[in-house]
Amino acid sequence: MGRRLGGLVCTVLAGAVLAGTAAAGASAASTAPPPGGDGAAGAGAGAFRITRPPRTMLVVAGGDVLNEGVVNNAGAAAAVPPQRYDFAPLFAPVASIVGAADLAICHMEIPVGRAGAGAGVYGRSPYGGNLLLAPYEIIAGLATTGFDRCSTASNHSNDLGRDGIASTLEALDAAGISHAGTARSPAESAPEVFTVNGIRVAHLSYSTYSNTVWPSDGWALNRASSPERVAAAAQAVRAAGAEVVIVSLHVLKEMQREPLPADRAFATRLTELADIDLIVHHGPHVVQPVETVNGTVVYWSVGNFVSGMGRPGTGRYVDPRSSDGLLAVVRFTETAPGEFTAVSRPVLLCNERSRRTVYAPVSELARAEATGQPLEPGLDTQLRACLARGREMVPDAT
Repeated sequence: MGRRLGGLVCTVLAGAVLAGTAAAGASAASTAPPPGGDGAAGAGAGAFRITRPPRTMLVVAGGDVLNEGVVNNAGAAAAVPPQRYDFAPLFAPVASIVGAADLAICHMEIPVGRAGAGAGVYGRSPYGGNLLLAPYEIIAGLATTGFDRCSTASNHSNDLGRDGIASTLEALDAAGISHAGTARSPAESAPEVFTVNGIRVAHLSYSTYSNTVWPSDGWALNRASSPERVAAAAQAVRAAGAEVVIVSLHVLKEMQREPLPADRAFATRLTELADIDLIVHHGPHVVQPVETVNGTVVYWSVGNFVSGMGRPGTGRYVDPRSSDGLLAVVRFTETAPGEFTAVSRPVLLCNERSRRTVYAPVSELARAEATGQPLEPGLDTQLRACLARGREMVPDAT
């Protein structure tokens, strides 16, 4: 058991919560408890349950979705005309894990264009780096994979201005994926509380910086200007009835093995000020450790879900660690009325170098061994290297 904070007991366990893809599906097969407190408890005649069954929720949160050129090329190669792109095949090896969640959250780091709009580089930021636009079809790929919601606050959110924010949210709305972090109006920017398996949940999304000037209207892109600002939003959703609060936070420094002292101080202060149950950091593009801070499960960086990084010719992103990512897998279980235990079990991911297919190396290697169908040598080597790098940072990851 971990330290209790605001009705939540947070634990990062070394024991398995998910033992590969099949177990992920089984563990998530939960249903909301019946409205009443009594129910069947056994096969014996007259048996009944005196106490209410526990409420439970499995959350899966993925890393950065970056539609760089090689990713778009892979999506185009997988498409069947008249489709322009089909990204679902790239994510298919992990769809059973994502789809097993009661709430699956992606991080759409770059703006998404409207149907038919060109994708790619749209210029250079005044602060350095490219201004990027993802193809409309990426959202269908995420929806098919099983994502229910996306965080959209990042350094790239304002790459194409307010129209890019609007087109991104239009694409998510059309696919039935909810979102947090950017908005088209002040009303839309207000944090919401929604219900998952009978549990009242809030998910907030903020960025600490922007590649361009910040939108003139502060409500268009959530800026993590201080821990106090994010804490105020968390306190507001608690007051509105949220029982579990999740924060996605995009930070500045890339390619670091550990969180910066400033990022650690931010999260520490934030969890002192507000009852937050899970914090998932984005932006470093590499995997960083998972810890418990003031009773809150904190993923310091979940790396990339899909990107063009980790290949020759990608500059500072040539580092193979930028091919790696995590799924933040956390099960919340009610242990007393309004009191939840959070059990965390990270799942390692790896982007295959040329086709950019996303694999969970532990389950993929286990499947190959169990079926007697070995992986092609190049893929086997990549997945084993990815697994070794990931375990170095997060030893209990599956």
